[in-house]
Amino acid sequence: MLQSVLKRFLILILALNIALIGFPSLVLASPINTMTVIQMDERAMHIDRIRSAMTRDDVRSTLVGMGVNPAEAELRLDALTDAELVMLNQQMDELPAGGSVLGVLGAVLIVLIVLELLGVTDVFTKL
Repeated sequence: MLQSVLKRFLILILALNIALIGFPSLVLASPINTMTVIQMDERAMHIDRIRSAMTRDDVRSTLVGMGVNPAEAELRLDALTDAELVMLNQQMDELPAGGSVLGVLGAVLIVLIVLELLGVTDVFTKL
């Protein structure tokens, strides 16, 4: 008796599964416009440019001298908004050719202070 009920239940479940295979599934993806792709590329370009500046030995040694862990500073780049990344890159563009270490560090320090005030980081509370 129990086997008969179990067998009927299993047959019902399998029949429903086979019947529902023919229905199209709901797709939640939507097309993206060109501007979205451009913004994603610009963000990646800005982050790459800042990271390449932070890989310089003189910048790293100055960050360490200021009490900022360079690895944490690089991780914080992902938390920056697009506007903050643009601002930081504009400040880097205004630096003289050859780059001023203090200019790059000043820009990075400003961004870290803004993130600290917004509560995103806790770099300066450890000091």
